[in-house]
Amino acid sequence: MKFTSIHQGKRAMLASAAVLALVAPMTVQAQDVAEDETCLDENADGDCDDVAGAVEQNAIVVSGTRIRTREYDFASPVVAIDDTAIQNSGVTNLTDFLTEAPALTGSYNSNDGSGANAGIGGVGLNLLDLRNLGTQRTLTLIDGRRHVAAVPGSSSVDTNSIPIDLIERIDIVTGGASAIYGADAVSGVVNFVTKRDFEGFTVRAQTGISEKGDGNSSFVSATIGTNFAGGRGNIAANVEYGHDDRLLLSDRRAFGPSFRAFFDNQDDLADDPNIPDRILASDVNYLDSSPISAIDTDFDFLPDFLGDGRPYIPGTFLGSFFESGGSGTPVSTYSGEILPNLDRYIGNLLFSYELTDSVRFFAEGKYARVDSESFGQPTFDFFIGVPTDNPFIPANINDPAVNAFDFLDIVLVTGRDNLDLGRRGEDNRRETYRGVAGIEADITDTIRFDASYVYGQSDNVIRQTNTRFNDRFFAALDAVDEGEFLTGTPNGNIVCRSNLTGDATSSNQNVTGAFFFDDFDTLSFTPGANSGCVPFNLFSNNQDPASLAFINTTAVDTSTIKQHVATAAFSGDFGDGFALWGDPIGFALGAEYRKEISESIPDPVNTTGLTFGNALFPETGSFDVYEGFAEVRVPIVQDRPGFYELTVNGAARVSEYSTVGTTFTYQGGLVYAPIADFRVRGTYAQAVRAPNIGELFSPSNQTFAFIDDPCAFDNRDNGSATREANCVALLSGLGLTDAQIATFTGDAGVSLPGLSTGNLDLSEETAKTITLGAIFQPSFIPGLVMSADYYDVEIEDAISTPSANTLLELCVDAATLDNEFCDNIDRTPVGAGFDPNDAGIVSGFTLRPQNVAAFSTKGIDFSLRYRQPTDNLGTFNFSVVGNHLIELKTQGTPGADIIENAGVQGAPEWQVNFDFNWTLDNFNFNYGINYWDETLRFARRTIEADPDIVAPEFIKIDAKFQHDMQLRWTTEDDMSFYVGVNNIFDQEPDVGLTFYPVSALGRFFYAGVRITGDQLGF
Repeated sequence: MKFTSIHQGKRAMLASAAVLALVAPMTVQAQDVAEDETCLDENADGDCDDVAGAVEQNAIVVSGTRIRTREYDFASPVVAIDDTAIQNSGVTNLTDFLTEAPALTGSYNSNDGSGANAGIGGVGLNLLDLRNLGTQRTLTLIDGRRHVAAVPGSSSVDTNSIPIDLIERIDIVTGGASAIYGADAVSGVVNFVTKRDFEGFTVRAQTGISEKGDGNSSFVSATIGTNFAGGRGNIAANVEYGHDDRLLLSDRRAFGPSFRAFFDNQDDLADDPNIPDRILASDVNYLDSSPISAIDTDFDFLPDFLGDGRPYIPGTFLGSFFESGGSGTPVSTYSGEILPNLDRYIGNLLFSYELTDSVRFFAEGKYARVDSESFGQPTFDFFIGVPTDNPFIPANINDPAVNAFDFLDIVLVTGRDNLDLGRRGEDNRRETYRGVAGIEADITDTIRFDASYVYGQSDNVIRQTNTRFNDRFFAALDAVDEGEFLTGTPNGNIVCRSNLTGDATSSNQNVTGAFFFDDFDTLSFTPGANSGCVPFNLFSNNQDPASLAFINTTAVDTSTIKQHVATAAFSGDFGDGFALWGDPIGFALGAEYRKEISESIPDPVNTTGLTFGNALFPETGSFDVYEGFAEVRVPIVQDRPGFYELTVNGAARVSEYSTVGTTFTYQGGLVYAPIADFRVRGTYAQAVRAPNIGELFSPSNQTFAFIDDPCAFDNRDNGSATREANCVALLSGLGLTDAQIATFTGDAGVSLPGLSTGNLDLSEETAKTITLGAIFQPSFIPGLVMSADYYDVEIEDAISTPSANTLLELCVDAATLDNEFCDNIDRTPVGAGFDPNDAGIVSGFTLRPQNVAAFSTKGIDFSLRYRQPTDNLGTFNFSVVGNHLIELKTQGTPGADIIENAGVQGAPEWQVNFDFNWTLDNFNFNYGINYWDETLRFARRTIEADPDIVAPEFIKIDAKFQHDMQLRWTTEDDMSFYVGVNNIFDQEPDVGLTFYPVSALGRFFYAGVRITGDQLGF
């Protein structure tokens, strides 16, 4: 391809790979081109002459600054990954690729957005998370400009909407960058730099499949471009399609009944420190539920029969609501998928034209459509009272001599997993529209003006499939024999009771967990002969399709997110007249206006509360912000003894939000090189994040959660020093006796309902970041570059919305029970529940964001890269890139215990990526190793308080040690054929886990072809 424009030399430098200061890419990503960072070494050999000629040590705009500067003069550490690295990885999902970068390990990937793992609207999303500080604190940019979000109410960008083959490089700027880019860059920035002024064509196709014959992925991309008007103009287009197959747990035998996970050791209820509290168990089932109903007949609220009349065989109790063996619903058949079905369609059009020799107009447009589908859990019910005149009830269960609930005229179903109604899932479509228009003008030889306008829109359609109308379900299960009901003589015609009475309230069941028709003014159907109600047999899994059609529904939620960003800036330098003892002083000065709008409209059926899913309400919100920013770069000394270079830089931004008012952010940095071979650098920054639309304006929506009560007798020693006393005080205040408190399990047995809401009183959160680094590029070892950077990020007044479990822990782990977290929890007093065992159980909760949390992280990024060309054996590239995580701390509220997460699952203390690349003539070979060390299976304080929680050999999860390989052959006509294997040695997830430390996909094979040409031929 050719790159031609008034900025040709500068664009050529952009095409080169990251320099000495930049941390290298990850697995199987060593570069296979000559234009790597070694070519920016002033002492490099003749192999770099061509590149050096193009560069001429000119400045470019690197991510993290608006001042054109040489990359190695930039004070902040940047990870740069070029397009060759992406292709060499064989991965066609950007997040899966980027999570191998140490800074992005905790990102929200396809597994997080699949099946039961995904929240409402979360299926198919891929979101970046820098430093494990949250996706909402990672700013994702395209060519330094903002991109519209994919998640309503947030700033989180779905990387599925970014075209892979249009990427030239990816820059990861860690540490606060709000002074440069504005809010949301608290933990840093991921900037996708795209190809510009493209001439010629590139076509690529790839397909792959796992060793097990599933998990297929396919990818096709085409990019074409041409110059016109004598080279003054350029137009290019890119289209891309990618597909990833779904992967179900049930597709893999390893995750079937033989799958082992950790459960409470029933032989250690006294908590003997010499006996593990949790042990591995297989063939795990739910102890109180069945796909054909589990029925209690002796009033102990545990099942005695299955719905077809067979005895319910108890398994080995595992604590909570699990058992090994027995007649309950197998857990392995319940949870659904671990990877979604995903289709991506992306089109981009790029245009530029030199209006004059110094003024360039550019425009770009993008359309992206991402279709994702995944199925999770079915609907489920607990403690349903079925009237004894229901003709589907087996006679042996309905015998008054057997059924202890006969005096209530009911048979009690303790639990049912409605697999016969179909698995609930999501079938989502996200469409993204983005347009950019702007001008670049050279005002003088040293001063440049840039102005641009960005419009983005994301339209989301979230189809919740196989959800149900609760009123129809309970009306349908209340079946009677028409003849017996009307005349006392059965006629075998089984109908819904409400069809005969015309009144659905006749189906009320005064048993915990049932649906009460009287609570709703309007139903989803009109009871009576023409209601359409068809009986549902609760005691079988062979249903009438007409009954399923009556009960099930698809709820369609929609949302629209809009973004307007207008930016104008002057940048350049003041010329030789404004210089100290080095290059001229550089500057950037500008203003920006941004408006964010988000609107979510749930399906009307979801607002009624009549469906099995959460009751949702419309969410509408917006804000705008006016900002002014400035940067300065001052080369103090250059080319003096002991001062090869000394440069300082600074930036500041003032913002006026319509929501939180005025914020101010700043940063400063220094680069010092005593000699050409060695540089040190450092930055200090204060960044801010204003609350997003969802955190501010979210209505009170319904949510559900399974909880692990911190006040359970076996959890009270797993928290703060105050947890035990607080729990005792809390439970005794509800009327529990000392004996009840001593054996309190907190087991609700069901998914608990709660509320999730926004908070208009939120203010901005503030982050302070320090980085200190060194770069060593010895002239006596050409091709070697080493770097190390220390980072320290502290976030204060952090906006935190705790999960239900975290909310419970924050309540009792605080100094006293007089705190805002306890106020948001409801528990059942003695005597208030249907079941006496409900005393003390959590009955409800409210989740709302607050400026109360604090986060901090410290670590060291390091890299070593070496490039060695030879006369006869080709060119060798080696790189080692890693991170040592020193701390990752959270504090839920001021004064609360500080929780250390470094070394815990998802946050390894050591990560190292080794890459080897060898190019010989037309062949290129890549081999990569992605490693992170063992991580703790449980939170540190849990292990400290309960060191025998599992056997010592299971305290830590196995290290990740994944090997990948690719072989590529390129013909003389620029046609490349490549094959590769990822996870060569088929490392599997650790015991008890399905997707950690490696993907469940296993060994994966792929092959592809890439064709390039310099001219289109017309």
